[in-house]
Amino acid sequence: MSKIKVLPDALANKIAAGEVVERPSSVVKELLENALDACASKINIEVETGGKQLIRVLDDGEGMTRDDAIIAFERHATSKLRSSEDLEAIATLGFRGEALPSIASVSRLFLRTKTARDTEGTEIEFNGGKLVAVRDIAWPTGSEVEVRELFFNIPARRKFLKSDATESFHIANLVQHYALANPHLSFLLVNNGRDVIRVAPAQSLKERAYQVLGGALLEKLVEVNSEANGLKVFGFVSNPQEQRSSRDAQYLFINRRFVRDQLIGRALSEAYRSMMPSATYPAAVLFIEVPPTEVDVNVHPAKTEVRFLHEAAVLSFVRDAVATALRSTQPITQVPGVSRTRSENESYKAPARWEAGDIKGWSSSDFDTSAPSQREGMGGQGNPSAVLVDAVENATPASVAPSRGNSVVSAEESPEDSAKPRSDVTLISGTHAHIPESGCAAQQAEPVLLESEATPLESNALPGLGHGIKPLGQIRDSYIVATDEEGLLLVDQHVAHERVLFEQLRDARFSRAAGLQPLLIPATIDLSPAEVEAFAIVQSELETMGIETMQLSGRTVAITTSPAGLAASDVLAVVREVLAVVERERRDFTLERMRDKIAAELACKAAIKINMPLTFEKMQWLIDELMKTQNPMTCPHGRPIMMRMGLRDIERGFKRPV
Repeated sequence: MSKIKVLPDALANKIAAGEVVERPSSVVKELLENALDACASKINIEVETGGKQLIRVLDDGEGMTRDDAIIAFERHATSKLRSSEDLEAIATLGFRGEALPSIASVSRLFLRTKTARDTEGTEIEFNGGKLVAVRDIAWPTGSEVEVRELFFNIPARRKFLKSDATESFHIANLVQHYALANPHLSFLLVNNGRDVIRVAPAQSLKERAYQVLGGALLEKLVEVNSEANGLKVFGFVSNPQEQRSSRDAQYLFINRRFVRDQLIGRALSEAYRSMMPSATYPAAVLFIEVPPTEVDVNVHPAKTEVRFLHEAAVLSFVRDAVATALRSTQPITQVPGVSRTRSENESYKAPARWEAGDIKGWSSSDFDTSAPSQREGMGGQGNPSAVLVDAVENATPASVAPSRGNSVVSAEESPEDSAKPRSDVTLISGTHAHIPESGCAAQQAEPVLLESEATPLESNALPGLGHGIKPLGQIRDSYIVATDEEGLLLVDQHVAHERVLFEQLRDARFSRAAGLQPLLIPATIDLSPAEVEAFAIVQSELETMGIETMQLSGRTVAITTSPAGLAASDVLAVVREVLAVVERERRDFTLERMRDKIAAELACKAAIKINMPLTFEKMQWLIDELMKTQNPMTCPHGRPIMMRMGLRDIERGFKRPV
């Protein structure tokens, strides 16, 4: 007797449903995507008990005829593919024809639908995959799918569902994604009789972002808009001061399809490298458009993952686009507890109901305090800040004077444009971009990203910084108090110098002849077998940064040369940390990332410490050098360098009219 048998259709359908229907939100996703493919302009979703008891999706799309409605429940029945060539350039959200039969096999399902040409609608009823009835009904144009008692016939699957609150969260998160991706549509999500999401059609992605995400986050977003070689990326990312503990606030779309793509997530992390602390993530609403022939959306049953034909090109394109946007806009952290008001010349006009959210900064108190207070000045042998001392002590008055012409100009700006003033609250420029088109292009409006008129930068100021920063003194020999025409600035001298040294080391502007010191007694380090392999990867990079080594017997390595001003113990700590990073991040390891890591560790050890008095000339030099860097607002580890108390906040504190 044969051991191998063909499974009954009912059992096969239940197994297949397990791939498509993971939880109630999977049902909502499939039905929502069908509604979008049907060119709906209004989509209403109703759920009860987290979708376990009821899921109802109603749209005003094209609808189906009676025959199509019946055939739609056959496996792999679809109107979106005709040949294998179509599979190579998929432009719709659904295409496999598995959603409806899979959902029907594990629930009690009702489909009600009608096209504009038909005089009467059709209702189809399924119970656990079995067709119960087909009826003629009165129905407006569009479709409604009602799913009741999900997994009623598979108790083992039903008991593994999470709580109602958890399942409701996943559904709301999904609808939120597609509401952002389709600002020209109306969405309504009702959970247990309560409105969770209700958004009317918006004129721009920015307006839809306000509807869904709120004004507080919108204030902290930076526009991304770049296009080259058939690739396009646009949307918004948060400034480096807005940090999240997970990627939940990252809304990523590939050709208008919501995805959870590790490649795009990695590109975002690469763009924020040296701007945010490790294990923190930015918020993002990012749309990536790729030629359909260069992306495979058929690699995951739920279609939440994609695969690119040229992964490296997509990664570098997204990373560079985001990094460019961040460099062109450098918002300053506000002093905690000081609310921020809108200026009269703000670059976009928000609806009256928008309220400016308070920007709550966080203090920079996580400093390296290993060095004792230097009351006699910054010079002297063995000073960890020798790199800075040589530069300042030998500086001419001209080199200490405030720098000119060091503003950041975005790729779209010309040097002439950068000579005009820009409001410090202008976080978003005014370029226009279309929302990704679907197969329903006739119904699509042409919403734009923004409705603003950007004002270029002053020639000697970064966004958010006024004309000519001048130091006034120090607080506890640790924080520089400075002023510009916009108000007061607090500068953390340790992390400011850390940023300066980091970019000098990373960009190979560091003078090896003047910046290296041989160690009288080489420092030795014993490596484990795994560390030996890691050391072989980074040895050349360490030498580039000034840490020269020599292989001794066995697994012992001797450090013979270090950057000037660093003690042998500091160099050993840097090498240990770099080797640990190689081990932790072997899968995502890149030489560029390692180069940044080495430069950051060296800069942290060599930077001036807190509790160190500085002369006015040295403070001015440090501020001027900081303004020459690409990112003067955060240190390589992501901590803020500056905090501002604006002139309006000062006047309000003294009860002056503002």
